[in-house]
Amino acid sequence: MARLEDRLAELAKQREEEEHDDVWERLTEGEHLDTATRQALDLAHKVVSKFPELSGRYKTYAGAAVVVSSVATVLAGIAIARRMKRGHTAERILAELTPEEIEQAADVPRREQRLIRMLRRVGRRRAGAGADSGTGE
Repeated sequence: MARLEDRLAELAKQREEEEHDDVWERLTEGEHLDTATRQALDLAHKVVSKFPELSGRYKTYAGAAVVVSSVATVLAGIAIARRMKRGHTAERILAELTPEEIEQAADVPRREQRLIRMLRRVGRRRAGAGADSGTGE
């Protein structure tokens, strides 16, 4: 009996995932999403649905319906992208990501911003020096 219940639960979960994957195919009017984008969006939605208190803070009212704002999904996507850049797997991200990390995803420390600006200036100087040396003067 336990095997039958386990199998039914597994089939229900598989069907739910297939329906969830199909949502993006039906909702896109322009270009179709590539595989990586679809996976990132799916993961972002799973992360947002994992934290009901986060969904509650970012909800919007559309008539009688309550909809989770896209801000929560975007913040989750930023936090996921940062972790994926570090080489984390989707399962690890889903298990370890916290609501605090999601809400702080939009904040970039000032030190990092200064470093980025400095690297851009150095890159422009090098590009300018390379253009000057290529003229043959």
